[in-house]
Amino acid sequence: MIRPGISANVFLAGALFALASPVSFSQRLHLSPHFSAGQTLFYRIEFKSSRHIKTESRVASPQLSPTTMVNASGLLQVQVVQASASGLLIKTYYSERDSSPASSPPSGAQSAASSADKVVEVAIAPDGSASQCKGLDQLSPAQQFAWKDWLGSFTSSMTFPKAGVTARQKWDMSEPETTPSPIAGLLWSKKYQYVRDEPCPIQVHSATSPSPKSPASMQSCAVILVLATLRQRSSQNNASPQDYKLQNLKTRGRATGQNETILYISRIDGVLVRATEDAQQFMDATIALADDSNQVHYIMDATSRSEIALLPDSPQDAR
Repeated sequence: MIRPGISANVFLAGALFALASPVSFSQRLHLSPHFSAGQTLFYRIEFKSSRHIKTESRVASPQLSPTTMVNASGLLQVQVVQASASGLLIKTYYSERDSSPASSPPSGAQSAASSADKVVEVAIAPDGSASQCKGLDQLSPAQQFAWKDWLGSFTSSMTFPKAGVTARQKWDMSEPETTPSPIAGLLWSKKYQYVRDEPCPIQVHSATSPSPKSPASMQSCAVILVLATLRQRSSQNNASPQDYKLQNLKTRGRATGQNETILYISRIDGVLVRATEDAQQFMDATIALADDSNQVHYIMDATSRSEIALLPDSPQDAR
């Protein structure tokens, strides 16, 4: 349930509105990405989260660690195996090799994924939904968080209005929270805004020297701000999910959350260039047997931050 502090991005979001230069209101863009079979991209991914849990119980129960830190960073090689009107089939190679901004993507013979890389395959429909995921269990829990976060950002523009979007346009979407939770009926309410256009923030090769003037580094990106709020449709006094009921359990409580995401989407081909996400979530839940015995009370606070960045000059013949 955890998604990717917040104050920095709130300030950035305000700056985007305040400093936005004049843009065309009439130009409608279709930002759904365009890929071709054999295309290869490299992303640097960083994911950090912190979770604090307080447990109260009068009976013996498994004790969870009060504080859990989840950190993952790596290089993700993304290979488009198939691309058609019916969707994509992609293969990703997760590597823990140096993924800092100072490092450039591998090239030539060195670019082939090593035997230590973890391979995950996934099919993506035109609406951004994923299926037929294979190999995710090879990743550690922290790496799975990072990979899923990358996939959500990578496919985000596939969910945009099919008629296209114009500068400063706002639109809303909602989607259910699918991560297992003791609170039923959780829903993400998302508010989008196409804030402005600006040069794509392609990573540099080193801290002191800029990357070469590649076509990617000179592209213009659409900056999309996404504010997501976690809402609860179930009653706080009766929040039992169906799978809990089948186990003769009942739950009550509440869950809240706020996520803020800033996306940089290429105006030329709709490819994700950069994404940052900050999140803060809270849950207060009591789990008991159906007769209200053996109650366990959980209070959880969680925060997370992620950053995804397309690396420059991603070779097309990496494998």
